[in-house]
Amino acid sequence: MATMKQVAKAANVSIATVSRVINKTGYVSPDLEVRVQEAMDKLAYLPSSLARSLRMQETRTIGVLIPQLNQPFFSTLAFAIEKSLFAQDYRALICSAEEDGDKERSYVDMFLRQRVDGVVVVPTGHSSQTLLPLMNNGTPMVMVDRYLKGFTVNQVFSDNVSGAYQGMRHLLELGHRRISVIGTSHYSEPMNDRLKGIDRALAEHGGDIVIEHFMSDTLQHFEMGYDTAKQVLTRDSRPTAIFALMDVIAIGIMHAAAELHMSIPHDLSVIGFDDIPLSSFSIPTLTTVAQPIYEMGEVAAGLLLKSFSDDVVTVETITLDTQLMIRQSTASPQT
Repeated sequence: MATMKQVAKAANVSIATVSRVINKTGYVSPDLEVRVQEAMDKLAYLPSSLARSLRMQETRTIGVLIPQLNQPFFSTLAFAIEKSLFAQDYRALICSAEEDGDKERSYVDMFLRQRVDGVVVVPTGHSSQTLLPLMNNGTPMVMVDRYLKGFTVNQVFSDNVSGAYQGMRHLLELGHRRISVIGTSHYSEPMNDRLKGIDRALAEHGGDIVIEHFMSDTLQHFEMGYDTAKQVLTRDSRPTAIFALMDVIAIGIMHAAAELHMSIPHDLSVIGFDDIPLSSFSIPTLTTVAQPIYEMGEVAAGLLLKSFSDDVVTVETITLDTQLMIRQSTASPQT
């Protein structure tokens, strides 16, 4: 991409003149302004986010929009983003859309009215239309955890496919052949990627494996894990292992198993996904696929702040590794 220096050379003016044209500061003759604009058009030059913020009067506030603040993954992510921004003298407006497209749209409108300098967003996944006003306004944006088509913005993900693959392989290598998978949010890209990783592990392993999927769009994840486990664990042919696609679901499953007087992992193995703080303190401790949640927040905040000072608009997609954390809740089946 072209730089401000290249624009200045093409227009045969100083860099300071190009800056004045972009930021609308100081006097520039009509002739020079036309030359600079023509050079920018010819070189497809995009003014930096910093230039835009100067032109719009920087507020040093950042909008942070997540789907569900009372979900431990998202609350930890928001905490990391806020702390990283505060360290650089920016303030965060943290908002929770509750997986509701209308609520997401309302917060987007608020960000525009507040003239935030940028936005870090985990989309609800229902529609890209709610976020389009930010794009049309030129508001710098970073997407985290979930992706929406049609947005050329910085993105930060964890490797959900690899993580779920590791988790299912762990269960298969322990010898489990009757496995239930419990998850949520069909419209969520991370959830779909975890199912892809599970399918990949099953395809590689082969053999006579009985897999059942239980998916729900409820926001009550602890309760969903508990209720589903009560259903599947009281049947004649119950699973020997359950792969919960979120740790909060796994905690609900473990509670249901305890009420049914089942011992984990002797009677049932349970594996989660996320590695929220509670997973290290449950009894027994939860085997899970760890996402680098805090690092995702730090990287997202860093990408947004970096975009404010880049002369050249660049777009990065960063995918962070996941890691299987083997703890006390998984073992070889006894039946």
